[in-house]
Amino acid sequence: MAEADATAQSESSAAEGWRQVAGRADLQQALQAVVDLAVDSSTAPRASVTLVKDRYSLETAARSDELVGLADQLQYDLEEGPCLAAAEDGGVWLIPDTTTDQRFPRWSPAVAELGLRSVMSIHLFTQRQVLGALNLYYDQPQQFSADDVEVAKVVAAHASVALARLRGQMDLWRAIDSRHLVGQAQGILIERFGLNSEKAFEVLRRYSQQHNTKLRDVAAALVETGALPAEASETPGSDRGNRRATVQPAADGDPSTAG
Repeated sequence: MAEADATAQSESSAAEGWRQVAGRADLQQALQAVVDLAVDSSTAPRASVTLVKDRYSLETAARSDELVGLADQLQYDLEEGPCLAAAEDGGVWLIPDTTTDQRFPRWSPAVAELGLRSVMSIHLFTQRQVLGALNLYYDQPQQFSADDVEVAKVVAAHASVALARLRGQMDLWRAIDSRHLVGQAQGILIERFGLNSEKAFEVLRRYSQQHNTKLRDVAAALVETGALPAEASETPGSDRGNRRATVQPAADGDPSTAG
């Protein structure tokens, strides 16, 4: 009875922890909470979260301590290790003993020298996106049981849902902010040059393409300074390199083609 009560209390505590993660408005705080919950929910004394930054790179977004961060960075530098394998190939990757592991011949001996003797990395993903990996580090060799793996997979599943939701919210907020800035910039061009909305947007889009600058950055510069950002090709120290490109009308009424 006492064991059942303890289990129920543990599950209730974990559920409350994940509700708090899901309720975070800040991604970094949520990531750190995931790491803390991973340590609390498993037998691992250390943990980290590896996130996919873009198509070609990974980064440690949260960690329990500096040693784990160093172990993760070794994987990125050596381009081998369980968190890379989990993030890129999926599944659960187990290293019961880093001193005898043969799959990662450069990374495993290096982290063994750091005192990390066992690792479990679990894929973080949703149906729509690959997020990265949850990494559990142990100071002693482990004989991972089916229960150990199942607990880690549950933690990873909760983390994936919470992080995907937060990432989606942040992307939405950025998109709304970008649309707002572009709309303001269009208004400036409409007022100055008598353009219609479509023409004003085309001016911003064309300038963005011509100068290899993000549309949002072009709009933000115009809203904040009243000028468009200077060309990337302009060199510092030149007369034009130390100023922004002031919006001037052209003969055809298109400021982006003004000389």
